[in-house]
Amino acid sequence: MAFDQTYCMNTLQAATAAGADPGEFIYAFLDAYGFPRATITQVRNNGQRNVASRKEDGHVALKNWLYFMPVREGESVHEALQALADDDEPRRHKSRFLVVTDYREITALDTRTDERLEVDFDKLATQYLFFAPMAGLERTKHFEEASADLKAAAKMGRLFDRLKEHNAFETTDQRHALNVFLTRLLFCYFAEDTGIFKSGAFTRVITEASSDSGEDLPILLAQLFTVMNQPESDRPADLPAHISQFPYVNGGLFSDDLQMPIIGARARRMMIECGQLNWEAVNPDIFGSMFQAVVDEESRDSLGQHYTSVPNIMKVIRPLFLDDLYASLDSAKGQRKKLESLLERLTRVRIFDPAMGSGNFLIIAYKELRRLEMAVLRELQAVNLKNAMQMQQNEFFMSGIRLSQFYGIEIDDAAHEIAQLSLWLAEHQMNTLFAKEFGHAEPLLPLKDYGHLVLGNSLRMDWNAVCPNDGEAEVFVCGNPPFVGHGNRGDEQLDDMKLTIGKAVRTYKSLDYVACWFYLAAVYCSSGNANAAFVSTNSICQGKQTGLLWPVILGQGVKIDFAYQTFSWKNSAQGNAGVHVVIIGLSRQERQRRLFTRIQGEWHLHKPDNISPYLLEGGNTVVSERRKALVADIPNMIFGNMPNDGGHLLLSTEEKNALVAQTPEVSGCIKRLLGAQEFLQDKERWCLWLTDEHAKKLQQLPEIDRRIKLVESTRLASSDAGTRKLAERPHQFRDLNNPDSFILVPSVTSERRTYAPIGIFDSSVIATNLAMIIPNGTLYEFAILSTQMHMDWLRLVGGRLKSDYRYSATLVYNTFPWPNASDNQRSMIEKLGRQIILTRGAHPDKTLAQMYDPDKMPDDLLQAHQALDLAVERLYRERPFRDTAERQEFLLARYEALIEAEQRNTKTGARRRTSSD
Repeated sequence: MAFDQTYCMNTLQAATAAGADPGEFIYAFLDAYGFPRATITQVRNNGQRNVASRKEDGHVALKNWLYFMPVREGESVHEALQALADDDEPRRHKSRFLVVTDYREITALDTRTDERLEVDFDKLATQYLFFAPMAGLERTKHFEEASADLKAAAKMGRLFDRLKEHNAFETTDQRHALNVFLTRLLFCYFAEDTGIFKSGAFTRVITEASSDSGEDLPILLAQLFTVMNQPESDRPADLPAHISQFPYVNGGLFSDDLQMPIIGARARRMMIECGQLNWEAVNPDIFGSMFQAVVDEESRDSLGQHYTSVPNIMKVIRPLFLDDLYASLDSAKGQRKKLESLLERLTRVRIFDPAMGSGNFLIIAYKELRRLEMAVLRELQAVNLKNAMQMQQNEFFMSGIRLSQFYGIEIDDAAHEIAQLSLWLAEHQMNTLFAKEFGHAEPLLPLKDYGHLVLGNSLRMDWNAVCPNDGEAEVFVCGNPPFVGHGNRGDEQLDDMKLTIGKAVRTYKSLDYVACWFYLAAVYCSSGNANAAFVSTNSICQGKQTGLLWPVILGQGVKIDFAYQTFSWKNSAQGNAGVHVVIIGLSRQERQRRLFTRIQGEWHLHKPDNISPYLLEGGNTVVSERRKALVADIPNMIFGNMPNDGGHLLLSTEEKNALVAQTPEVSGCIKRLLGAQEFLQDKERWCLWLTDEHAKKLQQLPEIDRRIKLVESTRLASSDAGTRKLAERPHQFRDLNNPDSFILVPSVTSERRTYAPIGIFDSSVIATNLAMIIPNGTLYEFAILSTQMHMDWLRLVGGRLKSDYRYSATLVYNTFPWPNASDNQRSMIEKLGRQIILTRGAHPDKTLAQMYDPDKMPDDLLQAHQALDLAVERLYRERPFRDTAERQEFLLARYEALIEAEQRNTKTGARRRTSSD
C-alpha cells in the first residue's frame, strides 16, 4: 500500500500531543508508517516480532528496521542514543533506525545514511519524512554509495544549520567571521587526521573539555585558536595540557580575533560528529565546493556542480605547461646538468588564476608540479648512483617549489579563505608523499602567509600588480571564469564589462561575461613571458560573439595556442552541470598549435598551422553579419510577420470553424498561420488576413468589428510610439509579408537534429515572426538549405537559444558560401530537393519534429537527404567530406575567399569611379 503521508502526520500529532499516553506512542508510531496490525499486536504483547532483549524496559526492535528505547526523565537522550549506537544488539538486528526518547525530546539515528534527528517530542510530526524509508520512501542517495567528500559536506552543512539556530549571519562582518570559523574547523579536522596534530586531539578536546550544553565551547575554541597563533616561547607557562598540546600554526589562519558564534548543544554534538569522519580521505581541492554546500542547502546533494573535476582541470594545465615540462624531462634523462636546470626552471614558474574561486586550479597545478619535481629527482638519483657519486644511499633532496609561486584573485570572501587553506593542506599532502620517497620534507607548521591570493574583483584590478609578468619567470594564467550569459548579468557585472572591454568592443553587452577574462588575458600575455588558458562556454566561439570578441583578442598579438572543441562540462557527482564548454589557450609565442577533437568519445590531437576563432584549422577571419547574401543571385531572407495585435487577429481551429459557420463570407480572409512550433509539430492555428477593402466590407460583422476594435485599443495602450501608430490600421498585422510562395525556416532548431526541417508554402499560409522566410524561394534554395553543408554552417556561425541553434538571416543565411552550379546541376539539385518533400508526404502520421528526430527518422527520408548531401558536396569539390569539421573548415576557407574577392571588386570599382571623375 502506498505511504499515506497525511495519515502518518496526523497519527504522529495525536500520539505526541499533550495528554497522550506515552505508553501507546510506539504502537501509534508503527501504525503511522504502515506496519501491519498483526505486527503491532505482537509487539504490544511482547511477541516474537519484537526481537529486543530488554522488552521489559519498553525496548522494541523490529528486524532490519527499528530499535526503540525509552529512557527515564532526567537521563540524556543523546548519551543514550550514542550508547545504543555502540551496542552490538542493534547491529545484530540490522536496525536501520535507532530511536530514543524521554517523551519530552526524541532523537534518532539513520544508521544507513548516518543522519541524526533531534526534535522536541511534540514536534515529531513535522519531521515525519525522516523515517519515511520504513514506508518505502527513500529520501536521498545512501552514503555508502557516496564519497568521503559528500559525507563531509553533508555533516558540515548540518553543523551550519545548527549554528543558524542561535546566530545571525546577515552582515558582511558576520559572514566573514563565519567563513573564518568554518575554515579553522576544517583545518583542525584535517590536521588531527593527517599527522599535523596528534591523532584525534581536536575532537577529543571538544568532547572532554566542554559541557554538553555547548555554552562554554566558544570560550574553549577561542583559547585553542589563540594558542595556535602563538609560538611556544610566547605562551603562558600555566596553560592546561589539553590546550598547550596544539602547535603554533601561524600563516594568518588564526591571527584575527573574530567574534565566536554561539554554540548550542546540538551544534556541539554535530561538531563532534564531524570530527569522527575520516578527514584524511577528503580531498582539499573540493573544500570550496563543500563550503558552498554548507551555506546552500539545495546544493548539498549536487556537490559536483560547483567543483571543477581533476580531469577537466588537466585538460587546461597539461597543454598549457605540463606537457612541455614533461617533454623537457624526457630530453634531460641521464644528463645531470639538464636535470638540475629543469629543477631550477620549476622554481621560477608562476601559476596565476584570476578567477580562482576556491583554488581548484591552483591546487591541482601545485600537486602536478610537485609530482613532476619528484620525477626529476628520481632521474637525478639514478644519474648520481650510476656515476657513483657521494651520498648514494643518503642523498638529501628538498623541494624547491613554494606556494609563493601561486597567485590568485577571488571576489568571494568564503572562497578566498578556503583557497588559502586548501593550498596549505595540499602542500602537507605533497610533503607527506615527498617524505615517503625521499626521507625528508619541510614541516607544514608554522604555516607561511605568502599573500599572493588576493580578495577583490579581478576585472577591476591590475593583473601585473598581483602577479608580475616581468619576463623573469614563466607565467601561466589558467582558470574557469564565471559562466554568465549576456541575458543574466546584473548591473555591477555590466559595469565590469564596460570598464574592461567596453572601449575595445562598442557592443560589449552582446558578449558573455567570460569574454572579459579572455580580453584581459590577451592584454596580459601581449608582453613578458606569459601564456593563458581558460574554460569557457562555447558561445564565445559561436554566432555574433565570435565576430565581436576575437578580432580584439587577436589584435593584442596573441594567437590561439591550443583548444579543446565543444564538450559537455560534467563531473562525477550526483548532479552534473549540463553546460557545453570549450578550452582555449592563448600565446604570442610561435610554436606548434594543438587542436583537440572528440571522435567517437575519444579525444584526438591534431596539429594545424593555425586555429581559427571557431576552433577549427584555418585562418583568423571571422564571419560578420551582412544585410545581403554573399552570393549575388540568391534571394533575400526576411522575417515572417509579427502580429502585434494582442492576439485578437489570431484564431484557434474551433474559433475559425465557429466564425465561418456564423459568417461564411469571412472564409476567404482566413489563412493558416505558421511559426516554428506550428510548422514542426503540425499544430493548427489561423489568422484574419484583411486588406483595406476586406476590412471595410467585413467590419459590419459584429465579431470582426469586435476583434478589430480590440486590436486598436491594445495598440493605443502601448508605451511604444511605433505600436500606437499601428492603431491606424488595426485590421492588419504589423508586417505584411505574404508572397505568392516562400521557403519557411524556423528561427530555432534542436541541436540534436542532423538536418534542420524547412518547408515551401504558397500565399494561403502566413508565416509568423518566429520563422524566417525567403519570398519566392525556389526548390534549389530549399535543397541547399536542407543539407549537412548548410546545417554545419549553422552549427558553426549561428547563435544559440539555450542549447538549440538560432537561425539568423544576417549571420547564417547571408554569409553562407553558396556553391557554383550550372543550369544542369541546379536542375539535378532541385529534383533531389523535390524527392525530400515527396518522401515526407509518405509519412502523414508523423510530424516534422518526429521525422527529423535522429532516433526516429524514417530510413527513406534519411536516404533522400544523404543523396542530396552527396550531390551538393560535389558542387564544392569532387571528393566527399570526411566529417563536420572538414566541411566547416572548407566553408570557412571559401567564405574567406569570397570576402577577399568582394573586397577586391569593391576597391576596383572605387578606383574606376575615381578615375572617371
